Amino acid sequence: MEKIWKFKNPVPENGGKGHAQFDTFINEVRNLNGKIKIPESVAKLLFMRGVTDYSKVFKFFKPTLDKLYEPLLMKGCDIATQSIIECIDAGEKVMVLGDYDVDGIIGASMFSLFLKHFGVEVSVFIPNRINQEYGLSKCAIDEAHEKGIKLLVAIDCGITAIDTVDYANEKGIKIIICDHHQPPEKLPNAYAIMDPIQPGCEYPFKHLCGTGVAYKLIQSVCKIKNDEKFAYSLLDFVAIATSSDIVPIIDENRILVNEGFNKINTNPRHSIKALIEKIGIKESKVNTSNIVFSLAPRINAVGRLGEASRAVDLLTSEDESMLVELATILDDENAIRREIDKTITQKAFDLYESNYKEANENCIVLHNSDWHPGVISIVAARLVERYNRPAVVLTTIKGSAKGSARSINGFNVYEALKKCEHLLIQYGGHCHAAGLEIEVENIDEFRLMFNDISNMELVNDELQPEVEIDMEIGFDQITPTFSKIISFFEPFGPGNPQPVFMTRNVKIVDDVKYTKTDAHILKISDSYSDKIWNAIYYNSKDMFGKLEKDTECDICYSIDKSFKNGYTKFVIKDIKIH
Repeated sequence: MEKIWKFKNPVPENGGKGHAQFDTFINEVRNLNGKIKIPESVAKLLFMRGVTDYSKVFKFFKPTLDKLYEPLLMKGCDIATQSIIECIDAGEKVMVLGDYDVDGIIGASMFSLFLKHFGVEVSVFIPNRINQEYGLSKCAIDEAHEKGIKLLVAIDCGITAIDTVDYANEKGIKIIICDHHQPPEKLPNAYAIMDPIQPGCEYPFKHLCGTGVAYKLIQSVCKIKNDEKFAYSLLDFVAIATSSDIVPIIDENRILVNEGFNKINTNPRHSIKALIEKIGIKESKVNTSNIVFSLAPRINAVGRLGEASRAVDLLTSEDESMLVELATILDDENAIRREIDKTITQKAFDLYESNYKEANENCIVLHNSDWHPGVISIVAARLVERYNRPAVVLTTIKGSAKGSARSINGFNVYEALKKCEHLLIQYGGHCHAAGLEIEVENIDEFRLMFNDISNMELVNDELQPEVEIDMEIGFDQITPTFSKIISFFEPFGPGNPQPVFMTRNVKIVDDVKYTKTDAHILKISDSYSDKIWNAIYYNSKDMFGKLEKDTECDICYSIDKSFKNGYTKFVIKDIKIH
């Protein structure tokens, strides 16, 4: 689909309160700390990100641990902290339960290491995606009861588990919930609930992932135990989970991710080092991009195809020979997952094209009883990527249909499911992604209702994919200082994406190479300077044969610079040929 090039909200033009605010901002940050000269174009980038005064600039460029929020500001943290300390002091056993995705797996691994550090006997429960219930289930409660466990900590799940928490209470098991998903109107009767978006919670930052919420509990306990250094040693887990769960990399998340990446890139724990070496991530180069596209899929893969506990075994082990073996298992499982994913994705494309596309509906709802449940969330994401419509993909497990929903900007998929809840067995999630279960015989009615909702809330412009552009510049503005300051915008992610620029009247000045991995490699220049720049255009099969020497075009792109060898290249997002 042809992409719309859309400029983000610009800095106000001359005149008006907004422009006066920007002028003041420019004067404040033009000479940051008396050392770093900030070009006006960079100041505009900051301003458009909501960094609108000097104190915010300082926090943005120095996301350090002293700027983390006090954990006890989060509702429920005081009760949960006291409960954990009592278990530590009494030597009681604890069960840690996590969801079977990266956030849940990482969070459970982190929390188990934390408890073991204080001498607590820990049992970790990660449900099997294929044959066990999602999240906090009666199966987990029964296992905890059999082991004589009186406290269970649920991470990245539990906020909707009303019946299960009641069942745990009957068994004499206290439940602490560390979740970040949308709470229902009635909350579970848990011993303590930590969820920054629950009613009455005054925690100043609302966008932590499940692991991030659990980390605030760890931080609180370690502060009381005078062992904050150990809490900081776990930030590598928080950085991986936060990057993987696609939560906004702003404010406190930016601090957690930045400090976690610093730890991984300077002194990685043995388990993470074994995995990044197996993947082939270059030393000291871990960032949000290779976490999302390389490391996270391997942690996810074992849970998609079998027992997610194998990822927990890797992340919590210190046995180097076992680490190599487990890292190989994760890598092999990911390769198998990719083949299954590829096959089912193509079948989903074919099903949509042949049965539903001509209806020109604003959403996609597909069901096939034979599709592997471990990859349907990926398939839903692929459908969104290709057709730019909200997508729900379902398969049949034990007689009912279970699946995943993924959305586009402007459509809250959680709220859409809520409007269909009379047709659903259960559902949960947030605005961009959700999970659901439904009786097979209700799928057609659900499809009609879900489509009616999407037709009411989405207009045609929102169904055409967009490239969001920060600003138009000429290549002459890309100086070494400009590129270096842009690199300090990292870590990138939702809420703080890598800046995208647009340049007009670009010319391809050499023969174009097309790689086996579906990318064009270009050498380009523009009318503002004689310098030749290297560029790469990924996933550009549709441009094959259209890009050649002397082609004139406009491009939008991000800047990728390696300071180790001084090599700069542009990563092209889209091209419009003259």
